[in-house]
Amino acid sequence: MSAPATAPADRTTGRTTAETAGKTARKRYGVRGLLPVTPVVVFLLALFVVPLVRVFSLSLHPVDANGYPLDGYSFVQYRRVFTESFFSEALWHSLFTALLVTALCVLLGFPAAYALSRARKGVVRTLLFVAVVSPLLTSVVVRSYGWVVLFSANGVVNRVLVGVGLLDQPARLLTSYFVVVVSIVHVMLPFAILPLTTALGGIDDNLRRASRSLGAGPVRTFWKVTVPLSLPGIAVGATVVFPLAMGIYITPLLVGGANQPLAGLRVYSQITSVFDYPVAAALSLTLLLLTLLGVSALGTGFRFWERRLHG
Repeated sequence: MSAPATAPADRTTGRTTAETAGKTARKRYGVRGLLPVTPVVVFLLALFVVPLVRVFSLSLHPVDANGYPLDGYSFVQYRRVFTESFFSEALWHSLFTALLVTALCVLLGFPAAYALSRARKGVVRTLLFVAVVSPLLTSVVVRSYGWVVLFSANGVVNRVLVGVGLLDQPARLLTSYFVVVVSIVHVMLPFAILPLTTALGGIDDNLRRASRSLGAGPVRTFWKVTVPLSLPGIAVGATVVFPLAMGIYITPLLVGGANQPLAGLRVYSQITSVFDYPVAAALSLTLLLLTLLGVSALGTGFRFWERRLHG
């Protein structure tokens, strides 16, 4: 009579022991599983977090009349960044330029990515892929100087415009905002095309055929099927291009000169010309914060768009 009464207790004890052993094993495995990523974490902390902390500490130092950092801590550099138009306007101009470049890269990269994803395997697809990837294998300085050659006073564009009679004398195209935006788009375009190509290549052709069979034309199929299903690629491309465009300074410096009102160039000038390192640190961290807020806003917008499309 006692055996049936003790059996449930034995089973309960067995389950408790097994669960305890399983938790212990998972904990032990979890600790061992962290060991392979420890060098990566230490590497990132050493080369990213530690310099970031040092830059933040530098941004809090006041400076004397000659711009040399003094002892103590103060938020005067951040007050300068937000109150002096030389810095604040550069931040907003950088934000506007990054959004414009992101939109242009997505709009221009979509047809190229669509053609690349639809091309059959062979010579044509290989040539298209090489045309997209090859700029990434070339130095940004070299590509930027290519635009300098095209738009300089003695460049190809001015020679053509003067030759056909549209201009009486060469124009100063290199200092124009239009040329700066075009050169930045040229540098950033591959970063938008590649994720778009991956997203478009993953769309099942049967979905397009089903849309056509239900009476939708090519244009309606494109807007109702292709574009919504390529949204992950659009989101990845935009969130990659936007932060890169926010902090770019090599291309605007070579093409448009140091007087372009971009935050990256303002940081560059404060370090190389004015030697005001604390305000440069404050401006760079403010630019980083603005970039993170912009990326978060883009991510929220794309998630909202996806919910509207798919419910």
